[in-house]
Amino acid sequence: MLNKKLNILFLCSWFPNPENKSNGIFIKHHAQVLAMQHNVTVLFVKSLDNISKAYTTTVTEKNYTEQCLFYPKVKIEIPFLSSIKKFSSYLSHYKSLLNNTQKENASFDIIHLNTIFPAAIPTFYALKKYPQAKLFITEHWSGYYPEDKNYKGFFTKLFTKKIVKKATSVFVINNRLQSAMENHNLVSNYELVNNTVNTTVFYPVNSDINTNENILKILHVSSLVNREKNIVDIISIVEKLKANNVNCNLTIIGENKDEQSFYEKLISEKKLKDIIIFIGYKTQTEIACYLNNSDVFLLFSNFEGMPNVLLESLACGLPVITTNVGMVTKMIPEKMGIILKTNSINECVTELQKYKRASFLNKEAMHQHIEITYSALAVSNQITSLYQKYL
Repeated sequence: MLNKKLNILFLCSWFPNPENKSNGIFIKHHAQVLAMQHNVTVLFVKSLDNISKAYTTTVTEKNYTEQCLFYPKVKIEIPFLSSIKKFSSYLSHYKSLLNNTQKENASFDIIHLNTIFPAAIPTFYALKKYPQAKLFITEHWSGYYPEDKNYKGFFTKLFTKKIVKKATSVFVINNRLQSAMENHNLVSNYELVNNTVNTTVFYPVNSDINTNENILKILHVSSLVNREKNIVDIISIVEKLKANNVNCNLTIIGENKDEQSFYEKLISEKKLKDIIIFIGYKTQTEIACYLNNSDVFLLFSNFEGMPNVLLESLACGLPVITTNVGMVTKMIPEKMGIILKTNSINECVTELQKYKRASFLNKEAMHQHIEITYSALAVSNQITSLYQKYL
């Protein structure tokens, strides 16, 4: 088994979908890079608003097959009945995908659960259908962290503990996530894995360093969830830069209908509409273009795992300024960015005021580092070696 092409079934709790095109994009990237060496089947199920009947989308590319099933949201107002109906509807739709997949595949060597809840629920069903398969889990969720505190609820904890016990290994993207899970008595064989960067999309457009010091072009890309990404403090940073007569602008890429209106109101109140703009969701190619036309990338998160956008920034030769969260100390080598010591607004403002692109490595050196460590082939080899370790 160690040297053969593996048949891998990816079951996903998060995945790009019509309501959130960037949701779980890193999970899709892992599946795609593994398809360079193995046969990978991806299944994802989600309920959506504003649809009247279920439908399935299918993508097939060489060794990669992706099936997503979308169905109407359950609209029952009685809490207990609503929960039961949501549970049964989600499971039944996932079962239908798994049953169709079984007709097309004799067996799977690996069932890989990506983000435990809620896809842990159909994973038990999949393990019964494919008893010969080894279960691996990759967890990305920040809910286990004490500052997040979203790992709660009887059913969430029940299914999480049961599925972790069944796993051959649990992959995490940083040591802190492992510690947080272990603190919740989730014991397993933990392994660190890297996120991956498409270095054919994220690369320096040219080797010239922007020497125009008349304006500092700051870029931020995220899900815009304030409790994690700390957008309010980023706005305050730009406010202080303006008060200190720093000629700058901030471009924010991301889509979050629930919180964006609050940010825009705040920007208006602070009279920053002329220098802070939200441009919504952008494709990878479009994001790469913005990275190549900015002076610095700013991440001011309260907590993170392995933020892919930092790797994408470095792949384009764009230095980053970030809080000390997740794996950033591992991700950002010397002279590729600045990791803030105190995570304070004033410290960040000071670093931005004295920022000089010439203080960092050239774009090609930064890109080469990402290519060696986080490219598709590098991460495919890393995960394959972990499979082989346990198989």
